[in-house]
Amino acid sequence: ERGFDTTVIEARDGIGGVWRLDKTGEHVGVRREQQQRPQSTIWVSPISRDPIPDSAPDFVSHEEYLAYLEDYAERFGIKSCMRFGHSTVAVRRSALPGGGWEVDVVSGRRKETLRFDAVAVCSGLHTEPDFPPKGSPTPPKGFKARVVHARELKDARNTLKGKRIIVVGGGETGAELAHVAAEVGSEPALMSLRRGITVIGPYLPLPLADRVPDARTPPVDLNERRVLSLLPHPLKHFIFTRDKEGVFALRDQNPGKHTLGHLLDRCAAALGSLMIVPFFIAGNVAADICQEVAHPLFWSSSKPPFREPNGSELSKEMQKATCLPATPPVRLQRDTQQLLEYTKRATWFRMQGYTSWHYQQVRSLLEEFSGARHTQNFLTKSDDFIYNLLDHSLELRPGISSYEGTNTVVFDDGTRADIDIVVWCTGYQPKVPFLADLLGKDGGGDCHASGSVDACDSRLDGQELFKNVFHPKLGESFAFIGFARPQLGAMPPLAELQARWFGAVLDGEAKLPPAEKMEAEMVTDREQYGSRIFANRLRSSVDFGRYTADVARRAGCFPDIGVRAFFTDFALWQAVWFGPVLPQAYRIDDAGERGEEARARL
Repeated sequence: ERGFDTTVIEARDGIGGVWRLDKTGEHVGVRREQQQRPQSTIWVSPISRDPIPDSAPDFVSHEEYLAYLEDYAERFGIKSCMRFGHSTVAVRRSALPGGGWEVDVVSGRRKETLRFDAVAVCSGLHTEPDFPPKGSPTPPKGFKARVVHARELKDARNTLKGKRIIVVGGGETGAELAHVAAEVGSEPALMSLRRGITVIGPYLPLPLADRVPDARTPPVDLNERRVLSLLPHPLKHFIFTRDKEGVFALRDQNPGKHTLGHLLDRCAAALGSLMIVPFFIAGNVAADICQEVAHPLFWSSSKPPFREPNGSELSKEMQKATCLPATPPVRLQRDTQQLLEYTKRATWFRMQGYTSWHYQQVRSLLEEFSGARHTQNFLTKSDDFIYNLLDHSLELRPGISSYEGTNTVVFDDGTRADIDIVVWCTGYQPKVPFLADLLGKDGGGDCHASGSVDACDSRLDGQELFKNVFHPKLGESFAFIGFARPQLGAMPPLAELQARWFGAVLDGEAKLPPAEKMEAEMVTDREQYGSRIFANRLRSSVDFGRYTADVARRAGCFPDIGVRAFFTDFALWQAVWFGPVLPQAYRIDDAGERGEEARARL
């Protein structure tokens, strides 16, 4: 976009990264059952210049998203920059006049050294499986049951079918595989958790009697609104947990329910509603006025008259009005099928005697044992396993303490289970072995530590970088793109904004602060994200709304939507501040057609 001569070094045979199915197990990638529902919607996950068509379902399959990336690369001429089947083995500063960087690349038996003025590392956070995790038991000799990392299960339904299964972990992958295991296992599957988790599900539950989350409610990532990201986290937590109306309705036993702080939060939220609601009302009124005055008939002096009473003409017109196309639109077909599937599940759910109260009890209980409020936890957006817990096709167990005999697992509470396979869903370590010499470390090292920042410094994660992008020791010509993961939202828009910031820095349009100031700001970010926001467990996690706004301001693309826009373009002002945080928000100031398309999308 900026005209740089760009080369992409990619070890695999095509684009897509984790979205590309890898049958060999050598690369991190999607599994077959993830065709059903990724975790981000078509509004939040695309690249800002190229929205996913509205005809697509809310949650596209990995094949559809990969096709979207392929199409994007073709239309914008990116594939011509890519060198597939090439692995990066080392990066170092160039000793030649003019400086820059030297990159050692291997393809088959051929090795070559390339020189560049700037480098962006885009290998991401999902590099090497965290397996076996520190402190986990080791199977004894003669143990016949399989003990694997989730990365090895590329076709989980067939691999797990008819087996006795334990799934360890409650993140996205753990929740998905627990549901699959409950459906295809030979007896109740087991889900092993050492602590509770916060489950939100893909859709927002609405405050209706006995309603369960389904496809008729808004996707949850559309609730990540800019105005909410500006609120203090305790207040934000209350807004989503207040009584029956909350997204995370709490049980009476929840330690955060009956407290003075919760009462004050309720009062503050009520006062905040008095200020926020009028803006929504005014926005709707303004939109209605604009729609009406823009219609040509509004200004016409001759309005169309009522038709003469005529049964024959009425019959003809009615045939036209009720004539449907031979094939319904794709989006309508998909939405109808999705609604049917969710309605079947909700009907079964209620016929068993369950209500939304049971669903909320399970979800609240899981959060109570997480050790932190939901705004400090990573949000698990796969909730199907909750229904499996309710119908007892899935049972919850504590952590695994040891293995015995040929196929027996012993849990922390002393209970035992005979199993065929243990699937560890313990995530990944962000390692960059090709930067070992440059960073003076082992390329990522041991990421298991006591929890302190100093003890974890050997791990290359987002907190080791200035705003998850720049390393203070490497300067402005070296960036890390994609080393941030939002609590709620999607990674592609984050990576795009990081790349735009890097491009602005290389072009001289944006400046980085001195290394000392970067280090000081990194300490502040570590304290904020490590303790007050994400409980010091997810070291590369960021708040989607706050982080995108911060990076956009530094990149010079944050929209100029202030007090003046409130009076000159109220509809856009409301969409930016009170609407979902969409990628197109950072394109509305672009010149010409691109800016107009972004405004229309908002």
